[in-house]
Amino acid sequence: MGSSQIDKQPPRYTFFLNPYLDARFTKCPKCEGKVGQKKLPLVIHVEDWGPVSINKTCRFCSRCELLIAHKDKIESLLAQFFERLDPKVIGQDYLVIGTLDRSEWKRGVSGKVTLQDMIDVLHDFRDVVQFKLVVG
Repeated sequence: MGSSQIDKQPPRYTFFLNPYLDARFTKCPKCEGKVGQKKLPLVIHVEDWGPVSINKTCRFCSRCELLIAHKDKIESLLAQFFERLDPKVIGQDYLVIGTLDRSEWKRGVSGKVTLQDMIDVLHDFRDVVQFKLVVG
C-alpha cells in the first residue's frame, strides 16, 4: 500500500474479499496451489461506526501469502455484531483494512485499547486484489 499505509506495523498479506457465493477457493487463484485456513483478527472500518475487529477464519495460501475472506461471511458476522450494539449500522459500507496480532486483539476484547492503540498495532495489507470468476 506504500504511501497510503496507516499503521506503524509492517504490512502483511495480499487480501482478496471474495464476492462470489459459488466459489470458495480451495485452490489459490494466483498459483493454483492448495489453500489452507488461517484464523486471525481482521480490522474492518464500518461507515458511521468506525473500526471493528473480528476473529475470522479465512482461506490462506502460504506460498503467495494470499488471505481470502468471503464477503457473505463477513457481512453475516457484522450483522450479528451490530444487531446487539447498533442495528442502524447493519448494511452500511465497510472496508477490511488489515489484521491484528492475536495478543493485541485479545487486549482489545477486554476493552483496554483506544482507537490510536489499534492503529498503532494494525498490520494493513501489502496489496488488495480482485479475481474474476471464469465459468466453463
